[in-house]
Amino acid sequence: MLLDENNPITAEDQRTFWNDTLANSRILLFNIDKAILALTKEEKKSYSMDTGQTTINVTLQDLPGLIAQRDKLIKQIDDLEDKLGLNQQSALFQGVPQW
Repeated sequence: MLLDENNPITAEDQRTFWNDTLANSRILLFNIDKAILALTKEEKKSYSMDTGQTTINVTLQDLPGLIAQRDKLIKQIDDLEDKLGLNQQSALFQGVPQW
């Protein structure tokens, strides 16, 4: 989203940006989880991870970095969900007639 002084950014533009960022973070987290699973459970020596923009080859030696990146993404996703109001617990309301 490029800034344009003649066309200011609206609240809807900002919400769209953060929703897109959240979706991209979830996709990246999914791919990192697949890589971690492949390297640990399937005992592969390397794994090719497609991030949607590029393909990254990771090995068992990259596992600590993948886990750290996964932890950061989980925190980022949680923060984005908070920002977008997706983590709010809805209150349960039960109406009982008073006849």
